[in-house]
Amino acid sequence: MADSLSEDDILEAVARHVGRPGQGAQLRRAGADITRLPLLDLRVVRCVETRTTRRESRPGRFDTSGLPTYEGDLRDHPVEPPKDPAVARTVELVLRDSVRTVPCGCDDGRQPCSRCRGKGKLRCDIGPVCPACKGVDPCAWCDGTGRRRTDRAAAEPAREKPPVGRTTCVKCRKPHTACPECEGRGAEKCPRCDDTGFRACPVCEGARTTEHAPCEGTGLVTLWTGGSVGQAPVRASLKLPEPAPPLRVRQQTGRAGAWERATLAAAGAPLPDALDPAHLKAVESALAPRRGEVARRVDIGWLRLAAVTTPDDPDHVFYVFPGREGPDVLPVWSRRRSLRVAAVVAVVVVLVLLVVALV
Repeated sequence: MADSLSEDDILEAVARHVGRPGQGAQLRRAGADITRLPLLDLRVVRCVETRTTRRESRPGRFDTSGLPTYEGDLRDHPVEPPKDPAVARTVELVLRDSVRTVPCGCDDGRQPCSRCRGKGKLRCDIGPVCPACKGVDPCAWCDGTGRRRTDRAAAEPAREKPPVGRTTCVKCRKPHTACPECEGRGAEKCPRCDDTGFRACPVCEGARTTEHAPCEGTGLVTLWTGGSVGQAPVRASLKLPEPAPPLRVRQQTGRAGAWERATLAAAGAPLPDALDPAHLKAVESALAPRRGEVARRVDIGWLRLAAVTTPDDPDHVFYVFPGREGPDVLPVWSRRRSLRVAAVVAVVVVLVLLVVALV
């Protein structure tokens, strides 16, 4: 495994990689430098529990027999933690002997209608203006008021000729005076109230009362003290060292299966012996029990990684890690070479921009 790799094993692996097998010792004499970079990937899922009590109310005679019960203080009631701490759930309970059904306090399940205020009807809007007379001359005798116009002189019945196309006014009952379209109303007949001026309340339909919502019309409510136990996953992670090695190194070591892994299913479970001592304190801090924690799952991955630099090749850093058939080596550009390449790319970009600007 990675922690069994000695410095001689590491240098010999680098020597083989650069085509100089058997010359690991010469690399040491030439000034090769080895830096140990143990990697840690720790992920924790805790099941954290919260408990609350509250007054519950349901309309009518509500059956609570299907809910589990508890006695005394809810915090002392045992509730089984979930098998998988990553799954959230809520357990609802009922305090024993707290259930009772009582009168709601309404009028036998009814209450005055809030829309019409118990009147059963609403004032209706005036219907649309008559399209024939435009509401200007609905009736030549009363102008749609039901009373004779005071500004017209009396005419002898024998000499008075009825206007052509007029009809009897529904307001003053005078024949041959009203607009045939609106019959003296000055507006079309209202389809909602039939010209009565009032329409039935659309909420209570004229009954003046509606069903009382809190009791759903039963006149009764069921009360009890409820307890709620919520169990929710809380996730945390820890990745060391900081800063991490290059992404290419992390990806390659993962694909090569070089990581060792373990799963801990309980608080206080012993940590793997192979963990690097430099990581133990951080791991113990990350795994400290949290308030309300009732279950956990800890996934730990670790890898002993070494970085080697040689005076003969300052442009590369050789990362050595355990493989299936011995140490594997992954060369990565050194910081110096990366900066040099970045500088060259920047100069090329500037030159291209200048050429484009001049063209």
